[in-house]
Amino acid sequence: MRIEFLTPTSPGRKAAEAHIRDVYDTTYAAQVKGFAPVLAAASNAEGKILCAAGIRTAQDGFFSDCYLNGDFCEVLKERTGRDIHASQIMEVTSLASVSPFPVLPLLDRMIDWGRQQGVVCGVFTATLPLRRLLTRTGLGYIPLCAAEADRVADPDNWGSYYDTDPWVCAFIETETDLALLTPGTAAPASLPGLQGGAA
Repeated sequence: MRIEFLTPTSPGRKAAEAHIRDVYDTTYAAQVKGFAPVLAAASNAEGKILCAAGIRTAQDGFFSDCYLNGDFCEVLKERTGRDIHASQIMEVTSLASVSPFPVLPLLDRMIDWGRQQGVVCGVFTATLPLRRLLTRTGLGYIPLCAAEADRVADPDNWGSYYDTDPWVCAFIETETDLALLTPGTAAPASLPGLQGGAA
């Protein structure tokens, strides 16, 4: 399986966007209108995209904070007691997969991408099936709040998505609590985001 990170000008970007649109349309009858600046896509040997998702940083603006009463830094401080700077947060958005198989390897690569940027906290809005999958990996994520349709500007575009009980969640990495989702994955050799990271 090949995993690529795609900017708006990357070859393959339009195919990744089309994959996300198609999966959301088929699964939820939802219309995805915009995409994160960086997309990660997993493809098979024939080049067919199996799974794709977006990456947002503080510089891009987070989508899921529309569901919160406050920004991510405030809510994380309230829930965990930890001071996480916005630059240490990465959001995974618009996860779209044809099956569960490629989801965890793709997420592991996205998490590693974040580590290289100094990220220690991942945030995401997850449906009930995705939360169950992540729970089986042993990921100690923190549910922050329910994602409610009346918090977005265009709820009618989301079809049945909000029927899946989506929640905004977070995971904070430490040297002793790494996000390693795929069975058999080895711990990274270096964790730049955790060196002198959030207190």
